[in-house]
Amino acid sequence: MRNIIILSFSIFHWLSIASIWAGDLSPVVIEDALQHVRTTAEREWAWFPENAPTQRFEREFESSANPEAWTLTLRQQNVKQAWDVRLNGTSLGRLVRDENDMRVDFPVPPGSVIDGKNRLEIRQNGSDADDIRIGEVRLYPTSAETRRNLARVEISLVDPAGAPIPGRITITDQAGALIPVGAVSNHDTAVRQGVVYTLSGKAAFGVAPGQYRIVATRGFEYSLADVTVQLTAGQRITKTLVLSREVDTRGWVACDTHVHTVTHSGHGDCTIEERMVTLAGEGIELPIATDHNKAIDYRPIAESMGADAYFTPVIGDECTTKQGHFNLFPIRPDSELPDHTQTDWKPLLADIASTPDVKVAILNHARDIHSGFRPFSPARHNRLTGERLDGQSLDFNAMEIINSGAVQTDTLELFHDWCGLINRGLDVTPVGCSDSHDVARFIVGQGRTYIRCDDANPGQINVADAIDAFVQGRVIVSYGLLVHLTVHDDSGPGDLVSLDPDQGDLVVTARVTGPAWTRADSVALYVCGRERFRHSVAPVPGRETAVDSHVTWRLPRSECRHDLWLTAVATGPGITDPSWATALPYQPTSTSFSHTVFSSTGAIRVDGDGDGTFTSSLESARQIVRRHAGDAAGLLNRLRSSDPSVIHHVASLLRTSGDALAELESLAQGKVATALSEARRADRMSVIAKLEGVE
Repeated sequence: MRNIIILSFSIFHWLSIASIWAGDLSPVVIEDALQHVRTTAEREWAWFPENAPTQRFEREFESSANPEAWTLTLRQQNVKQAWDVRLNGTSLGRLVRDENDMRVDFPVPPGSVIDGKNRLEIRQNGSDADDIRIGEVRLYPTSAETRRNLARVEISLVDPAGAPIPGRITITDQAGALIPVGAVSNHDTAVRQGVVYTLSGKAAFGVAPGQYRIVATRGFEYSLADVTVQLTAGQRITKTLVLSREVDTRGWVACDTHVHTVTHSGHGDCTIEERMVTLAGEGIELPIATDHNKAIDYRPIAESMGADAYFTPVIGDECTTKQGHFNLFPIRPDSELPDHTQTDWKPLLADIASTPDVKVAILNHARDIHSGFRPFSPARHNRLTGERLDGQSLDFNAMEIINSGAVQTDTLELFHDWCGLINRGLDVTPVGCSDSHDVARFIVGQGRTYIRCDDANPGQINVADAIDAFVQGRVIVSYGLLVHLTVHDDSGPGDLVSLDPDQGDLVVTARVTGPAWTRADSVALYVCGRERFRHSVAPVPGRETAVDSHVTWRLPRSECRHDLWLTAVATGPGITDPSWATALPYQPTSTSFSHTVFSSTGAIRVDGDGDGTFTSSLESARQIVRRHAGDAAGLLNRLRSSDPSVIHHVASLLRTSGDALAELESLAQGKVATALSEARRADRMSVIAKLEGVE
């Protein structure tokens, strides 16, 4: 009987396809062009017109009634908020909350369309600024499932030796829009609009007839392979796409310290099973499970799915409080988690540090507002000096400087905040992460941290070694690029370089790498948080090759008489290809934005005075102020040979003694005057922010 049922379904299915081949299922065209819609008067992005032509999408159209399930299809762009889709007053669902360009199917239940005049309405459910485009709306007299499976595609992903590998398959139409596919997630695949992740390297899915571009990727380290196909109803094609490693990361473990699932965090759309597939598909070797106020172990599900060969999971927790979020790891499976109801950072961070086995406490997305609180608001934090103005503790040992699921309007915003903490003498590791709750909207591992550690066997990373290296700052933050920095060819991030008194110039080499589908336009050397050198990276004319550019700089020994620290920063244009598109800001501070890829290194500290230890800018400032107390002229003379970061701290230390600071400012000229002015401006911004209650 079971075989008879399957055969009957198959007959009816192919009879349905046969009727479509006959050409009797032409769609009703409701709107052909893309329309700009915005509910509020406030513009979200400067590239949209200042005034939107309409606040909602409304169209009337003629049709016959639908005795069976039909399909409404439309194209949407830049959708961030909730938008309801209603046909003749009945809800068909909502637009997909995703800024990517995509086509979306809405099942239309029998009887929803009436003979004669019908009305389609799409309106925002809320009042937050959201510039969107909607159009190319069509009503097809067939079900969504049937239409998505009229043609069949089978894809194999392999490495150059022909061995299957996990990856991501992205399917777009001729217009570049992601399309609905006829497939559902299972223990081998994770499926969303125009996206199929595969764990085994094999994927099969249906599509409507048409011309498509199919792209295969495997995260930052691999090439992009693509093919264009033309499909008709009833056609089946098979394609093999080869992915090659283009970025050499041997000895560096790819880690995402901020990973969520809808299964345990309760929002987003990625189940824990889908997360295993996406982690393997994006090449993350050390994922940290950080669901909100929960300690989740990925190992049992990874092993049951056969994903454990591709990564070594670590149990973590995002301690989500009303005054900031902190990621902590590693955690014992049976540990009691910190009390997330605390709002005072000192006992909270002490609680985190006392959690058994925990070695890392990361301050997350410090410039974002959650529960009405922004950790690094200018009212409570001085960026120049890394100083807390609200008395809160700074006892975390890592900080996100790129969160690809919550990028800043200024891509280097959090990087500069981190520089202030290092100048203050804090041992804070810079972190790149994804904060992904999704299968496809925000890509897991797009922001990532490379840790200096053996990665020969991704399924058996030595977690203790990796975390020790992470805490020591032996890391590179990556968001579409990877920049290496060495001093005298042998010292890197996390190292202390000791200089002899008679030693020559400090020789510093930077190398920026990336796959052929990204691009670098510059790499810069920062000294104590301030740009010192910049090198332009020119693309190879007429060739699409992997990014690989070197530059060597020399810091004169005269500039290294005092202790300092170095980091490199590489930047380039953001990624527009839908297979790895970089996101818009999560909480924009401007209507203007330029997509940017980014990489930076952990700090290399230089013992310039040869005393065997590193002295921070803050400690140097304390020593100078003590030595020249009451002697403004002597203090000024000493500051002429000091780094601006030291001068900022001197101004901060003298802030409580207004007369001493005013006298110093009256005498200062050149570099010293500029640095003092910067410090005064930062103080003024904090005062204004406090008065205005600005978060």
